[in-house]
Amino acid sequence: MISWNQTPDGWAVNLDGSNAASQFSLPRLELHSGRQGWTCVCRFADGTSRPVPLGRASSAADAKRAGAEEALLVLGAGYDAQLRALLL
Repeated sequence: MISWNQTPDGWAVNLDGSNAASQFSLPRLELHSGRQGWTCVCRFADGTSRPVPLGRASSAADAKRAGAEEALLVLGAGYDAQLRALLL
C-alpha cells in the first residue's frame, strides 16, 4: 500500500511502495513547509528533481493532496495508479 510517511523535514512517499521514512527510493515525492507555504519536490527515477510550489495549504492533508495532483502532471502516466491511490 502506497502512503505518505513523516520524515524529519516533512512528508514523503516512495512510489515503489516502500516506507519513505526509513528508505530513500526513486521515484519519490517530498513535501516541505516553509515561509512561502508548501513545496512538493518530485524526484525522478533518473535522479533529477523538480520542485512544484503548492502555496499555502490549510493543513498537511491538503498539501499532500495538492502534491499528488501536481505530481500527476509532472511524473506522467507511468505513475498514474500510484498517484491516484494517494488521492483516495
